[in-house]
Amino acid sequence: MRSRTARVLLAAVVLTSVLATAVFASPVAADPSVTIEYEGDRVTVASGPSQVIRGTADEPTGTEILVRVRSTGDTSPAFLKSESAVVTDNGTWAVAFNFSDIGEGGTFALTARFEDGSAETSVDGEIVACEGDCADSTPDATPTPIPEQTATPTRTDGSDSPVAFGENIFLVNRGGVAAIPVSFAGDANAAVIVVGNETEVNYELEAVVRDEDGDGEAVLYVDTSLAGRGGETVSVSGGDAVTVRSETSLDAMLDSASYDVSLYAGTERDDPVDVGSLVVQEQSSRTPTSAPAEVDGSDVASPDGDGLGPLALGGLVSGAFLVGGAALAAVLLRG
Repeated sequence: MRSRTARVLLAAVVLTSVLATAVFASPVAADPSVTIEYEGDRVTVASGPSQVIRGTADEPTGTEILVRVRSTGDTSPAFLKSESAVVTDNGTWAVAFNFSDIGEGGTFALTARFEDGSAETSVDGEIVACEGDCADSTPDATPTPIPEQTATPTRTDGSDSPVAFGENIFLVNRGGVAAIPVSFAGDANAAVIVVGNETEVNYELEAVVRDEDGDGEAVLYVDTSLAGRGGETVSVSGGDAVTVRSETSLDAMLDSASYDVSLYAGTERDDPVDVGSLVVQEQSSRTPTSAPAEVDGSDVASPDGDGLGPLALGGLVSGAFLVGGAALAAVLLRG
């Protein structure tokens, strides 16, 4: 037993050495950067269509830049607009937003970030009066985006509102259950949440969430497999309550798409105090390329013995195949 255990430990040392070599030999990536172009202390856009926001990025051509503008202060109506720009051959990016529905004097926070979250930059913005034809020329054609870009949940900024979302992007696989966290401040204990827009995306759900246990928070769960199909589409965190006021009927499961989510303080819909997006994405179709090696636990050591145990050895064998190949894995298996 001691001989077998010693051989296993020796193999573990070899594996550790290989792993260490692989880690220290890996090249260190340069810090990426993304910038937003503007003059003065903030970005200014007109209260009109096709307002172009530009910047630069130190990333390969085709990299997506997620650009988000979110209302701040007393801007009414509250809004959250997001678009994807693409890095061009000369390292620039551009995207157009429509601010026709937002009046002069509105303010917003503008954020541009790499899809993987490795770099991000933010700046304040202001909406000014549209004088004449204030629309900008739309951005030129851009390269094909690098595939497999995925929305990333982003925590909402602080707000003086009595209710607010815990984050602004709610990501869920199609057929799964999305979680929409809501915080309550002061005496607030109720909020209206509207998911979707029947006119724009053919689905809309309106529900009232109540913080009945008084802990200042509640989580609304939306089951995308039951949405619009006569089941219990929504539920809520323990101790709280939810009432569905209306919901669009659907013949099939909710489509993969991005659905606006609006939050209203109290029990009536007036102006939204916070906004977000429910992103329903297709399930990943990736499957494991090989099954992990099976190890007979009785041939290694008992759980209370001197050996590594089947779980630890199984992990080493799997790591050996990934790092050192079959030869190193065989050393472990022979024991």
